Formats: sequence, C-alpha cells, structure tokens
Amino acid sequence: MGQPVKDRRSEPRFEWSSAEITRATLRPGCMVHVVDVSAGGALLQSGRPLRPGARVHFQIVTTVRAFSLAATVLRCEVWMLDSLRGVTYRGALQFEQRCDFRWEGETLTGSAIPAPSVPALVPSGK
Repeated sequence: MGQPVKDRRSEPRFEWSSAEITRATLRPGCMVHVVDVSAGGALLQSGRPLRPGARVHFQIVTTVRAFSLAATVLRCEVWMLDSLRGVTYRGALQFEQRCDFRWEGETLTGSAIPAPSVPALVPSGK
C-alpha cells in the first residue's frame, strides 16, 4: 500500500442537502440517498445492492424541478453494516449523457440583458 491513491474523478462533484432533494429513486422504485453528483454521474447509497454494468433510470426530484436520467452502474460495495438498518450499499452511476442540471440555476442569474440603446436625435438637414 505504498502507492498513492489516484483520484478517478473526471469532473468536480457537488453535494446536495437533504432539504433540496425531495425524492431520489432508481427505477423501478428503489429509494436512494444522493451522496454527491457531477455532470457525468452520481454517488448513491441504497439499502439494495446495485449490479455493476446494469442500465438504470435515475430519477431525482428537487425543490426546483424533476429529472430522469439514463445511467450505467459502475461499481457497488458494502458501505455500512448496522444492527438495526441492515446493510447499506454505496454505488456509482455514470450518466449516458452529460447533464449540467445542478448548475442550471446559477446561470439563470448570470448577466443582465442590456437595455436597448436609443439613437440620438439627428437634426434634420435643410
């Protein structure tokens, strides 16, 4: 274990607070907890194992809008064992198409639309 751990992340990841996410599921209805998300994928926790290589539909409902994304399960591992809750799995999804849904709200408040310029009155010639 003398080798440094390589970061496999190709894009920055962002966490969503539980107050922003109303519901997150993998079809056909497996409830999941979103750990973090990027434009290319998401890291999830679930009470059920995710099958690597499986194609899934990731559905997420936020306080702003709802999304449904096709994805592939990259990996899944046992994350936690609890005597009351049982097994918690952590899995990674890769979206089939890049999705910038997390950052859309920030672009809405971008630059202001410039006011139309009024042409200067030109005195009429004689």
